[in-house]
Amino acid sequence: MSEQSNTVDAPAGHGSTQGILAGIKVVEFAQNAAIPHCGRLLAGMGADVVKVEPPGGDAMRSLASLAPMEAKAYALINPGKRAMVLDLRHRGAAEVVDALFGWADVALVAFKQGDLVRYGIDADHALDVNPRLVYLAHTAFGPEGADAHLGGYDVLVQARSGAGFIMNRAEHGVPMSTRPAVNDFGTGMISALGVVAALRHRDLTGKGQRVDSSLLGTAMSLATPMIGGFENDEEVLAELKQDLAAARSAGMDFVDQRRMYEQRIIPGAGAFRIYFRTYMTADGMISVAGLSPALRQKFHEVTGLPEVDLRAPHTDELDEIVAEAERLFRTRTTAEWLEALREVDFPCGPYHLPYEALEDDQIRANDYVVDLKHPAFGRYTTSGMPLRFSEAGNPVLGASPQYGEHTREMLAELGLDPGSIERLVAESVVADGPLPPG
Repeated sequence: MSEQSNTVDAPAGHGSTQGILAGIKVVEFAQNAAIPHCGRLLAGMGADVVKVEPPGGDAMRSLASLAPMEAKAYALINPGKRAMVLDLRHRGAAEVVDALFGWADVALVAFKQGDLVRYGIDADHALDVNPRLVYLAHTAFGPEGADAHLGGYDVLVQARSGAGFIMNRAEHGVPMSTRPAVNDFGTGMISALGVVAALRHRDLTGKGQRVDSSLLGTAMSLATPMIGGFENDEEVLAELKQDLAAARSAGMDFVDQRRMYEQRIIPGAGAFRIYFRTYMTADGMISVAGLSPALRQKFHEVTGLPEVDLRAPHTDELDEIVAEAERLFRTRTTAEWLEALREVDFPCGPYHLPYEALEDDQIRANDYVVDLKHPAFGRYTTSGMPLRFSEAGNPVLGASPQYGEHTREMLAELGLDPGSIERLVAESVVADGPLPPG
């Protein structure tokens, strides 16, 4: 077990300073999940990430409370950062904002477009202050178009992108948004990629730039294998549109609408019904994943099930074989099926509940979860870094920062004298912390 698998007792917001982005300074003007996740990943690569929160804190601080101004969602999303509180609405905030832009290599900004100029955090102003700045601008629906000015959340882009129709669960005949918020956290990853690419460009040219990311752009990218259009699909699609319109008018629910779509459009639907899915076992669940002819043959070798005709994914014959497979998998335990399928190298794995994943030996061996200790509420476990570097350090993140914990520290680092710091605190331009317990 590596060092990162052990509980990290570093103060909140602090971990090791080594890493491939060591020396890179990041200011984060963002709440909730998408861009804070970007900041988390940059911190996990060694960047010094300072999160700027409004009075009252990031919205995630109030979700599933653990202590005053501390909550589960915030703790899970924001390890490894420093945090300060700044009231952007106050006239006195401008000097701090400009100092932060001048200090930073990267600015992560996720505000409605109409608020950017109002608060003095727009890209034009930021790059005027610091022409070498990499300015990541995040919007819900992209920077262009009639809806560019609107705020939005993951559930809205699941719906708008078409990806939700493929992946959402159903309840009472209507789709329920997929959790975790895949577009939020996918946007965090895509945004981090954009940032490091822009830093590379700055290394080569000396120039900063604006980088745009959006939830909708992420959703379309993640849905790549499932969303596309081909000329030879036009006849089938025209018929599907007509039939779906009639079915919707007749009150067909979401599950049946999706079944109709998949029967007509999804390639390889028959294979997904039997070879690439999850089965109930005698004591839990197991997922199997084999689509090639060779792997399908191994599946039949282990199960003894008859071969199937995949060209017709919803025939009575295939329905019977699927039902037989489901009965068969219930006759043995997950461990027994894993052993039998892995003996012939058929891809398979356990289907975990979230708390079971935290103790999975493979996950622990790669530090995909880490154990942290927070001064306000004690020990907790969260996801680790999804990548590592052989020729650079792999930092150990500290716990999430407390409310206003680093406000005074950051103001001093920005060059403000003690008198100016006290004035900003007294005028409620900033707030310091952390809050006392209780």
